[in-house]
Amino acid sequence: PPPGAPDGVVGVAPHATIISIRQSSRAFEPVNPSSAGPNSDEKVKAGTLDSVARAVVHAANMGAKVINISVTACLPAAAPGDQRVLGAALWYAATVKDAVIVAAAGNDGEAGCGNNPMYDPLDPSDPRDWHQVTVVSSPSWFSDYVLSVGAVDAYGAALDKSMSGPWVGVAAPGTHIMGLSPQGGGPVNAYPPSRPGEKNMPFWGTSFSAAYVSGVAALVRAKFPELTAYQVINRIVQSAHNPPAGVDNKLGYGLVDPVAALTFNIPSGDRMAPGAQSR
Repeated sequence: PPPGAPDGVVGVAPHATIISIRQSSRAFEPVNPSSAGPNSDEKVKAGTLDSVARAVVHAANMGAKVINISVTACLPAAAPGDQRVLGAALWYAATVKDAVIVAAAGNDGEAGCGNNPMYDPLDPSDPRDWHQVTVVSSPSWFSDYVLSVGAVDAYGAALDKSMSGPWVGVAAPGTHIMGLSPQGGGPVNAYPPSRPGEKNMPFWGTSFSAAYVSGVAALVRAKFPELTAYQVINRIVQSAHNPPAGVDNKLGYGLVDPVAALTFNIPSGDRMAPGAQSR
């Protein structure tokens, strides 16, 4: 293991201080769940959009300068529910507390998540195809305040299961992931089998991609402390390796490049998202 990494794992930003906030867990459920069938898997589990909002505000108030959200709530675009509390929390963290917020784009096929159309050639005025969105990914779709991250494989190609949407900003590795076991603390690269006789499931998905980009954001904030949260996001986006079309709904503006984000000569840009200050 490298010096200073006795567990064999060195993250993207190994000297960053981590604040861990648990807002959801399949090990817990509300005291009075609204629905609970005989199968425990059907019970309402702890963790809602409101609990995400509270966690975001709590992290921002604790001084977090980068907030990683590796959870996704997918809802039909025709009925996205009331997300005003979450939207207000994201606005507060990003504009008032100047925190870079990074979120997973979502994985196609998981908990209602599904791919959105990539491009409508009949409407060139809407290159990201917002008008044809069928499933919203939250908090990613609050793209004025959140950098949404898709996933690529070891060859840099978009993962088929990486959820597409016009909010995707960049992409990052989402396979061959190494992490730490919550039990023993040692290095792991897969989930244990859910049933006897089954194989381990290797880590994959946009949750891990988002964490990768959060590490890059921490490095950028360390090197360029004068940049606002929105300017940090701009630097990460502007230094990414663009897909053939320049931008698409699977990879956003492309594969993140940590070295380029730290070394390229990139104009700072606007201090915050257009119109954000007046909201």
